[in-house]
Amino acid sequence: MISYSTNPSANTISAIIKEAEEQGFNRAIDEIKSLENRIKELEKTNNQLIRELKEKIKSFEWQKIIDEMAHSINTDVYVAVSNLEKHKDLPRIQKAFYHTKQIRDLINLFMWYIKRNELQISGTRVSLNIEEIIKTQLEAIKEGISTLRLSADEHQENILKMEIPLEVEGEVNIQINKEIADSITLILKDILRNAIKNTKEENPLVTIKIAGSDYSVTVEVCNNTAIKENFSLWFNNESNEEPMDISKSMKVGLRVIKMWIDLLKINAKLIPNYQDDSTTAKIVLPKEIKIEQN
Repeated sequence: MISYSTNPSANTISAIIKEAEEQGFNRAIDEIKSLENRIKELEKTNNQLIRELKEKIKSFEWQKIIDEMAHSINTDVYVAVSNLEKHKDLPRIQKAFYHTKQIRDLINLFMWYIKRNELQISGTRVSLNIEEIIKTQLEAIKEGISTLRLSADEHQENILKMEIPLEVEGEVNIQINKEIADSITLILKDILRNAIKNTKEENPLVTIKIAGSDYSVTVEVCNNTAIKENFSLWFNNESNEEPMDISKSMKVGLRVIKMWIDLLKINAKLIPNYQDDSTTAKIVLPKEIKIEQN
C-alpha cells in the first residue's frame, strides 16, 4: 500500500494507479491459482470416490457371491453325495443328512447376508461349542479331502494319516444370534481348510489350541508353511490390495472369512513366521457376539 499526501503529484497518482493495477492482477492471479488448486483437490476426491464406488460394486458382483457360496458348501456337498452313494447303513445316512442340512443352512446364511440391511434380526440366541464345531469340521475336511484340490497324491495321503493335536483349555461356548450362528462354523471351516491345504507335502503338520476366558474364546490354528507377506497384510487389513498371486480356492476361502469377521467385528489375524516357515491363524471370538445392523 502506497501512502500519499492530500496533494499528490502526477507521478504519485500514476504510481498509485500502477500499483492498484498490479495488486488487482496479483489478486486475480492468486484467485485463479486458488481455484486451480481447489479443482485439483476436487478431481482427486472425485477420482477417489469413483475408485471406492467401483471397488464396492466389484465386491458385490454376483460372480463373487456365487464363488463364495460354492466354495463354502463344496465340502458338505461332496461328503453328503459320497456317503449316500457308497454307504447304506444308518450312521452314514445320518451323517449325509447332517451335511445336506449344512448346505441348506449355508445357503440361508448367504441369502441373509445379501439382504442383511433389509431384514430385522431376532433376539433369539443360541449356544455354540467351539471344540465340537472344530472336531466336526476336521472330520468333514478329511472325508471330503478331494475338495482341497491338492496337487500331489502323496500330500493327500499324508494329510489323511496326519494326527492333528487339539488342546482345549477353559469353557469354550459362545452365544450368538440364531440367524447368523452358522457363520462361526463357516469361519472355522475355512480357517481349517486353508491350514490343512497349505502344509508341506512330505510332512504336513497342523496344531490347534482353543482357550476360553471370561470374555472370549481364542482359537489358534498353526500349519507348517508361511503365508506370503502381501496376503497376510491384506487379510489383516494392513493393505487394501487383494493379492493376485495365490490360488483362487485359498483366496475365496479367506475372502469369505474376512467378509464375516468384518461384519461380526471379530478379531482375526494371520501371523506368518518366516524363520520357522509356519503360519498361525488366530481368532478371538467374544463370548457374546451381537450383530450391529444399519
